[in-house]
Amino acid sequence: MRFKNAASLFCLVFVGLISAASINAQGVIVPIVCDIRPCRPIPLPRPIPVPNALPVKSIELYTKINGQVATTRVEQVFRNDTAYTLEGTYFFPIPDAASIVEFAIWENGKKLVGEIRSREEARRIYDEIVRRQKDPGLLEYAGKDLFQASIFPIPPNSDKKLEIVYSQILKAESGTVAYRYPLGMGRNLWSRQNPAFENSNRNLPTQKFGTVSGKIEIAGVKDGIRNVYSPSHQIDVRQKGETGAGVSFETSKNDNDFQLFYTLSNSDFGMSLLTYREPGKDGYFLLMLSPKDNISERELVNKDIVFVLDTSGSMNEEGKMEKARAALLFGVRTLRDGDRFNIINFAGDEHLMETGLIAANGSGKKRGEDFVNKLTATGGTNINDSLVAALKQFNQSPRPKMLVFMTDGLPTVGEQNIERIVANVNKAKAADIRLFAFGVGYDVNTQLLDKLAAENSGAADYVEPKENLEVKVSNFFTKVSSPVLSDLQIDFGDAEIDYIYPRRITDLFKGGQITLIGRYRNDRELQNITLRLTGKSGIENRSFAYQNLDFPLRADENNFLPRLWAVRRVGWILE
Repeated sequence: MRFKNAASLFCLVFVGLISAASINAQGVIVPIVCDIRPCRPIPLPRPIPVPNALPVKSIELYTKINGQVATTRVEQVFRNDTAYTLEGTYFFPIPDAASIVEFAIWENGKKLVGEIRSREEARRIYDEIVRRQKDPGLLEYAGKDLFQASIFPIPPNSDKKLEIVYSQILKAESGTVAYRYPLGMGRNLWSRQNPAFENSNRNLPTQKFGTVSGKIEIAGVKDGIRNVYSPSHQIDVRQKGETGAGVSFETSKNDNDFQLFYTLSNSDFGMSLLTYREPGKDGYFLLMLSPKDNISERELVNKDIVFVLDTSGSMNEEGKMEKARAALLFGVRTLRDGDRFNIINFAGDEHLMETGLIAANGSGKKRGEDFVNKLTATGGTNINDSLVAALKQFNQSPRPKMLVFMTDGLPTVGEQNIERIVANVNKAKAADIRLFAFGVGYDVNTQLLDKLAAENSGAADYVEPKENLEVKVSNFFTKVSSPVLSDLQIDFGDAEIDYIYPRRITDLFKGGQITLIGRYRNDRELQNITLRLTGKSGIENRSFAYQNLDFPLRADENNFLPRLWAVRRVGWILE
């Protein structure tokens, strides 16, 4: 195929099979130095070192999933920081049964796209263009799921951008769809394709990475999309109604393949179950629950919430007080009319907006805003008395109960011992509450906040001085503003389950998700069993059944589960 830029040409050709096992590894360029033509390696030691693998400046991943057909476009920018002109062998793994749609090389800002040629013709054209010092490329099939491309030239001190597009049909097991993009570096790729590296750990290629970012759009789904989850990366999820979603992530690490799961379900509460088990060993499972997106107002549960804000003198530093004020105002304004609330600020002493909870109607919110706007920061930090005072505001109503606690320091006034503060909080509780703690800055007692949250079915989060407290806390308020189901219980039927994390299941909110990971150890194949979810929607008890679920004696997929379980268990033990 010839291009508008006649000086450049490359071909896409499928050649004979080369032995290669299933490989999960990020695309990589293995370079050789071209001191003369035809290109040959400069003998070692070289005057200037050449890396075993060219560093990756950036990777941008764009994936469109329509139904269960995923089309992935990957843009990779490699960097040649040497003083040599290089020829490179580019290896790229694709998923089993996927097909290459397009391969392109970018040269001087122009995208050069190849086409399929016969093996002999493609190799002849490539060699001819290389001899003329032009810009060709040759993509070859190198095994079951591995492609390799010859790239020349890669000029000194320059970038080389490659683009590859492939499509695949995603598997759906028990209603859960799985998508994976390879980012981990596989040793097998190197030892099989580069025998010189086989016996030398010192010479095994290591890649340096810049930014890795991705955008995944899910559309064309007939059933509702639930439980969008990644065990490998922190993702941002934007739900687009019931049948669409957008996912994005960015990282500077590539230790793990990017993995994404989502559930197809029209149920009020979609459930997803993943399992992994090696023969003769315990099995592991990951269970996810999320409510439907189009929940009506009448299906939401009214809640009781108490906001507790640290107004000690240190909150005047770095604008923390104003950010906390803005976050608290947002929290008050997002309350629903049926909710009840109170606000407590504390320094050396605590100060209550009201005695007891008030309705979050128009006049109640106005009183809350006026109270917050008058707060000033001065004095010490009495954490113990402020928490005890907050807990006294709750009664025995069946509503979900939340305590939101924001502080930037250590306890300096009153009780300062961590264990005694936690014991005093547990003693003061007259009802089951969820405690959410936000630590601001570097002087926070993280051990105290983690323990308070863990023992009260909540969570602790931390905000660095340069982070935006208002944004972080506001996102939290948006998440918990609409409870759907509380006091959750799960009956696993005949499955022998143990060591589930988190140990206590929290409430389920609109747009939220609950993720449980645990172990199972039944000594027989369990197929088509039924799990039952029960909980409360206000004072109403609700129950949901999930049928045809399996806890097998052997499950080869989802081998990330043992490691994920171990991390959760270690975290719980440390807490």
